[in-house]
Amino acid sequence: MNNLTKRILVAVIAIPIVLFIVLEKPVAFFALAIILSGLTVYEYYGLARIKGYSPQISLGVFFSILITLSFGKFRLQSLLAPLKISVISPQFEMLGVLIILSSVIILSLELFRGLPNPLEQTAITMFGAIYIGVGMGSLFGIHEYFTLKNTGLEHLDMLPSGLFIVVLLVSIWVGDSAAYFVGKAIGKHKVAERISPGKTWEGSIACFVFTIGVWVAAPLVLYIFSLLPLHHAIAIGAIIGIAGQFGDFGKSLLKREVGVKDSSNLIPGHGGVLDRLDSIIFSAPMVLLYLWIANV
Repeated sequence: MNNLTKRILVAVIAIPIVLFIVLEKPVAFFALAIILSGLTVYEYYGLARIKGYSPQISLGVFFSILITLSFGKFRLQSLLAPLKISVISPQFEMLGVLIILSSVIILSLELFRGLPNPLEQTAITMFGAIYIGVGMGSLFGIHEYFTLKNTGLEHLDMLPSGLFIVVLLVSIWVGDSAAYFVGKAIGKHKVAERISPGKTWEGSIACFVFTIGVWVAAPLVLYIFSLLPLHHAIAIGAIIGIAGQFGDFGKSLLKREVGVKDSSNLIPGHGGVLDRLDSIIFSAPMVLLYLWIANV
């Protein structure tokens, strides 16, 4: 079975499952975000180990998962309610406490490891936990944002949480596909040959345009999306079209630094989890910030 066949087969099986979980099973989606956070940061630390560093992998994975959890305050509150446990801290406070706590613990433990390059080891461990934890946490945070907006309202008063996430994911997939096919067909001008030789400006522009196009077209396919004003739809599409590509280039920069093609071989035909989530990890926090600031 060649690589392209594997890619198509995995996509055909995985995409419907992911979309079903996002739309119908919020607790399972929360669990999926947590699991993917742990797997992705583990792959990130694997890249660092290839380069000769020794990050605190177990602690980094642990804090990455906790940071992801901090974005699901409403869901945590619902799950812990039968145990009479209350999650009272605002989301930003929870995130801030975790970052401070992880910084202190990771640096303190580095004192006892006796390894060379403690500055690099500490920075790699901390950055991985925050980079992945905030990225994956924000994806579920978007779901939480609309869940809280919907609380106490009629069903059609606000965009459904899962549906917004689905359109976000589809826009990333469509943008990536547009970049690939347009780049292959007419791409001549390289964006950053040193980092990713195959990426062209033509493909990059196509990604940007098609990503926005998905958000503009969403109300034509899903009437409920007419609740999202056009200027917000264009802004969100533009944010994803730019941030997603930066995420892709950032991941390529890391892989080129250590000289590998994929972050792992966990997903047949697709490489690693980091290879599949790079655009999401950059896009989701920026979209969540926009939703908060613009009060969409």
